[in-house]
Amino acid sequence: MRFLHRCPHLKILFLNGFLFLACTGFLVAVEWFGANLPLFAAPSGDIRHIINTQGEYSRYSPQGDIRRFNGEVLKWEVDFLFFANAASVEVKFYKEGNAYHATLLAETKGFVGFFTAYRKHFYHSKFDLIDDGNRVRTCRFIRQVIVGDRVEETNHILDYDNRNHFWMEYVNRKQEDQGREDIPEGIYFDDILAAFYNFRNEVYGKVEKGKGYLINTIPEKSMKAIQVYIYTEKEKHQVGNSAASLPQNEYLIKIKIPKDVFKTKDGELIFWTSKHLIPLETTVKNYILLGDLHGKFQGGVFPGSNDVAEVTSDQSKTQ
Repeated sequence: MRFLHRCPHLKILFLNGFLFLACTGFLVAVEWFGANLPLFAAPSGDIRHIINTQGEYSRYSPQGDIRRFNGEVLKWEVDFLFFANAASVEVKFYKEGNAYHATLLAETKGFVGFFTAYRKHFYHSKFDLIDDGNRVRTCRFIRQVIVGDRVEETNHILDYDNRNHFWMEYVNRKQEDQGREDIPEGIYFDDILAAFYNFRNEVYGKVEKGKGYLINTIPEKSMKAIQVYIYTEKEKHQVGNSAASLPQNEYLIKIKIPKDVFKTKDGELIFWTSKHLIPLETTVKNYILLGDLHGKFQGGVFPGSNDVAEVTSDQSKTQ
């Protein structure tokens, strides 16, 4: 969307969240108590699942009821130039009423926050559950960019009963543009947050080194699909150098999106994840005029809830 091109400083943060996220990317979690002291207070309720400082769950299954992520909160910090903790990213998956949602909040802070008018990017996805609860499907996706008192918003509504995709753009709540397009039969438009959870649940196929994935996403400009590739063990050591030997760095993943959307040199982002697909860190070299950006996993919580499915009850499946 047009407003993304006006806000270069945080575009890369959403990729961290996705991974995608991505998919997104792709956009990295430690349980509030793990091998170290608590990073921040846990919510009320029992803690059922531990995510340790290596980005691994105490019990883990690569597939299952996707509602098991309910209550998960993941956090990153981003440094650039000589500014540490210049920005933060937080991703949540939760139930509200009878629906499931995910949000991503990325914002600058400190001196960089002051310099960028405390810029915030906020994504909010509302999901339908399909495939017997194993997949989320976006029914509404809202993206906001907030700079000072200016709020730019894009609102997507996905009607799969009638195969319609509606979108509206607003500036300070005043509608500036709108449109409609057909959703092709057999295609799902997975937004960046839907892709993040679906990828972790192996919706797009088994997660394997040397394998590539093509994820259909909400079309914007030339961005109709996200390409994901997991490096082989040999490639991982060639590309990752010394980082490849770190025990927590199980997967090295490359995501490619159209470079005109995020204004990166080639539209690629390479990042490390744990063997349980928790994104751990990424470094983007010479990003626009800002120098190197470095995003790193900071912490998270996974509260107990009656709505949380057990990660796995079969220990033979635990990795």
